[in-house]
Amino acid sequence: MASAKLNRKLRRYGENLFSTYGRSNKLPKTIIGAEHKEIMQVDHSGKVPEPLAPKLRRELVKIAPLGTRGHKYFVGCCCEVRSSNQIILIRSSTPIKDIDFTVARRTRTWQTKRRCQNCRAVFG
Repeated sequence: MASAKLNRKLRRYGENLFSTYGRSNKLPKTIIGAEHKEIMQVDHSGKVPEPLAPKLRRELVKIAPLGTRGHKYFVGCCCEVRSSNQIILIRSSTPIKDIDFTVARRTRTWQTKRRCQNCRAVFG
């Protein structure tokens, strides 16, 4: 369960994105917050992050090659991957399954978005 502090950080991040891009097509589709102990990161959906933590890469390529369709969605492009990658790069000993997430949010409407099958396979 994500902390209240991380949820506030996610809200600010979403508001900043919306004020920057408005309703343009540059606005990312989804955002999420991830945390492990005292490390908190927020990110949006987009391209596969570079660099990508080796342990995260190993789990993702079990689904399909990076950037190709896995279980309906593109592998490695989700906000869960991008936010958790930042945590793992900071502390490589972090077990992938121990990372807590906020709910994913659509940046235009603030509706919650269910985790995709790719992310459920990697993060539980």
